[in-house]
Amino acid sequence: MRLVDRESQLTALDRMLADTVAGRCRVALVSGALGSGKTALLQTFADRAALTGANFVTATGSWAERGLRFGVLGQIVPGTGLLAACSRLRELAERTPLVIGIDDVDLADQPSLTCLLSLVRRMQPTRVLFLFTECAQVRSTFRVELLRLPHCTQVTLEPLTEHGIAALHGKRDARRIHALSRGNPLLVHALTSDDLPQAVLRCLHRGGPAVRQTAQALAVLGEFATPAAVGRLTGVGERAVTWAVEVLTAAGLLDEGGLRHPGTRDTVLSGTAPVLHARAARLLHEQGAAAELVASHLLDGPPRRQEWAVPVLRTAAARAGPRTVFASRCLELARESSVDPVEQAAVTGELAQLEFRSNPLTAARHLTALRSAPADTKVMLISQLLWHGRVAEARELLPDNDSDVELWLASAHPSLARWRPSASPLTSLLFRDDESAASRAETYLRSARLSGDMPWAAVFALLTLIYSDHLDNAATWCERLLEQAADHVTWQAMFSVLRAEIALRQGDLPACLRLAGIAFGLLSPQAWGTAVVGPLSCLILACTRTGRYAEAGEYVAQPVPEVAFQTRFGPHYLHARGEYHLATARYEAALADFLSCGELMTSWGQDHPGVVPWRACAAQALLGRGVRERARRLLVEQLTLTTRRSRARGHTLYVLAATSDPATRARMLAESADILEERGDRFGLAQTLAGLSDALGHRPRARMTARRAWRVARECGATPLCDRLLPADEPLPERVAALTEAERRVAGLAADGHTNREIARKLFVTTSTVEQHLTRVYRKLDIRHREEIPAGSRRRPRR
Repeated sequence: MRLVDRESQLTALDRMLADTVAGRCRVALVSGALGSGKTALLQTFADRAALTGANFVTATGSWAERGLRFGVLGQIVPGTGLLAACSRLRELAERTPLVIGIDDVDLADQPSLTCLLSLVRRMQPTRVLFLFTECAQVRSTFRVELLRLPHCTQVTLEPLTEHGIAALHGKRDARRIHALSRGNPLLVHALTSDDLPQAVLRCLHRGGPAVRQTAQALAVLGEFATPAAVGRLTGVGERAVTWAVEVLTAAGLLDEGGLRHPGTRDTVLSGTAPVLHARAARLLHEQGAAAELVASHLLDGPPRRQEWAVPVLRTAAARAGPRTVFASRCLELARESSVDPVEQAAVTGELAQLEFRSNPLTAARHLTALRSAPADTKVMLISQLLWHGRVAEARELLPDNDSDVELWLASAHPSLARWRPSASPLTSLLFRDDESAASRAETYLRSARLSGDMPWAAVFALLTLIYSDHLDNAATWCERLLEQAADHVTWQAMFSVLRAEIALRQGDLPACLRLAGIAFGLLSPQAWGTAVVGPLSCLILACTRTGRYAEAGEYVAQPVPEVAFQTRFGPHYLHARGEYHLATARYEAALADFLSCGELMTSWGQDHPGVVPWRACAAQALLGRGVRERARRLLVEQLTLTTRRSRARGHTLYVLAATSDPATRARMLAESADILEERGDRFGLAQTLAGLSDALGHRPRARMTARRAWRVARECGATPLCDRLLPADEPLPERVAALTEAERRVAGLAADGHTNREIARKLFVTTSTVEQHLTRVYRKLDIRHREEIPAGSRRRPRR
């Protein structure tokens, strides 16, 4: 009989016990899969039998005692032979009904099974109930002989249905639990109590060595698991493997030959011997499995040199993607497994490159060993040595005629470059002011990928776009590269710095602060090495221009390696620090930084104003000291170096206007504003408009220009410039103070350039109401046009 629920199973056994009490010997063979509840049923029935006054005697078969002669029989009737045991049991049954329960009888020793069959045949008629439990998938002579007896009944325990699970544990997860357990009671209970690993291990233990080894092999081999492969891996015969698969499937652990529950594989593998992983690696490799799969087993296997594994491990590391720890372990094992010094050096180079992506400090441990590395790793090795400021070591490794190394040096560390290559967009721009450099940079970026070589070329291409004022395009490419660098911390930090530099040049100071702050936080200052001046320069400039002078001073106080000034971002840092000194009226210090910046760029042969317009900055410091003529000479010199519509020209005209007569000043500032607006530099535009409003004096256009300057400065977050245009403590004109709160809100939005309809939507009023408010504003302020509304009209009057 096939029974699903526990109560019907017990009822069937109760009827057999009733027959036994009436004097008829009965035999019950309870069959079920691993974890189907056979032992629990036996224990529950023992309690019920005791209530009827029956005597319950138990024994248990096990894998450990399967070779012990009469091990199971001795648990029932210790130290007696068959005839004596038969006599003893009859004697017991005459006094009280006797239930003999043997759990896992399929694991009993053969002598005990032979005696038990004889006992079952000889005990009729007596008040004895034999209750045996067995694994349903076992095919044994004992079962066949037992089921031939007329007084023997087989009770098959069926898996729980979805309805049965819902009745026991509620409907909420019944479907999911049934799908994951196939109705196996042990697994059902484990899934509802978060104890699945222990339940799986119990099933495997009860299943025996063949079942356990087959499960481990299936977990290890995955889709490559065939009976032949499992047998080869474990040493278990194919027929035994087929049987073990049947046992595991019946227990709900397998589904179509694979482990059913996602967490089961880890549990099964937790008890797997390392040597099995080593065998699996070789087997999977021979069957053409992916390098990543083979490598994972090599890593879990015992440590030993296997030369065939080296290319597999290197390939797996290259394909690892974001799994940097896995890739690093692959390369470490590949290096240990190799016996070729050249190959070992190549692997070490790959390891250094990989670890650099996550933490340059970690990668630094390989640099000394790499000094004898192959020529194709020279750029990587030199770049990392210079990143950490190890200039002397890098200089020793510089080859005499290596265009790749020279190109990298000219772009990243110009002070060490021995000649002027022009093969890249950046060097073409800096050395020859090549107008096609930006186009060539974008051509490169269209095919740029960060999955292979160190992406310095992408960094230099972006800098080409930045220095040539193609800021919108640079921002687009930088965002794409940031997406690619999501799993490469170092390059994510570097591209965040470049994106911050773009935002800075666009006048988006809040974005610059955010991006530079992210970049600075991704790596420690020590891990940043000489490149730390990149994020610091952006942070110092953005804090200075937003009026956060104390915070800017903290960044200025950050220790910076001296050699960092010789790197690509060295001039950026000197410019930023000089502007901080300029804003805090330290003109001598500012001038020293700007002139140092110029000396560096000139000595490199890269005096390009698109990098840093240092002459205009130095002129501002000189003007602060009252040295007008020298400042003007620097500005005129810089104008000759700028292209007609460049951002640097706009900035130079803004400073030069301060040295010019009033008539020329307004014209220069107007041209500067036109250029800076075209180039998208909102901070520079706000500065220039503020200067233009001063130059216009009391002309009607001056107020409109000041209001526009204030609005642009506010959008940039340039608080000091906003305050200069409208100081916070300046009292409002008496007429402005006469405005009501509603009129002030409407006037403020109108001053910002919003139309009447836009103001109505923002304030949730009608357009007619806005028009009425503006009519009263014009009358109270004695003006005729909205352009004449003071920029501070939205402020409340002081009480």
